[in-house]
Amino acid sequence: MRPVAAAIPATIALIAAALACPIQRPSVPWEYYDFRADLQEAVADTTVAELEGDMVAQERLDVSLTDLAAILTTDSLVAALDSDPVLWPLASAVAASIHRTLESDRVGGRVRSAFDSPDGQRLAVDAIVIGFGKALRRFKVTAVERG
Repeated sequence: MRPVAAAIPATIALIAAALACPIQRPSVPWEYYDFRADLQEAVADTTVAELEGDMVAQERLDVSLTDLAAILTTDSLVAALDSDPVLWPLASAVAASIHRTLESDRVGGRVRSAFDSPDGQRLAVDAIVIGFGKALRRFKVTAVERG
């Protein structure tokens, strides 16, 4: 078989595989990454404010990070926090942080549209979990400084 003739079936197989894949979503706009950074900081600050001095809640959050990271939407993440008997105070605080960050003057319509998409939701959940991690690091640094 000639090389060109062998390439045709391989190309057809690649096209068929691409067509069989789920619908490809457009990527989030570049501005969304600034929103994510702002959300990380807002959640970190909120978490520090809510959990400062509450070692039980800090430990529970640390243990729960992996499970929280597996959640796909911000609403589900807030619901998971709300249903936890230790972390429930974070639920409304995180929801407020999301709302404030999303309604910021720096956030445009493309970012708000991206936030509503599955990819945008996943990236927002990642940002929230990263914010939790930043808050936990702040708690650890503070504990070390205090001795």
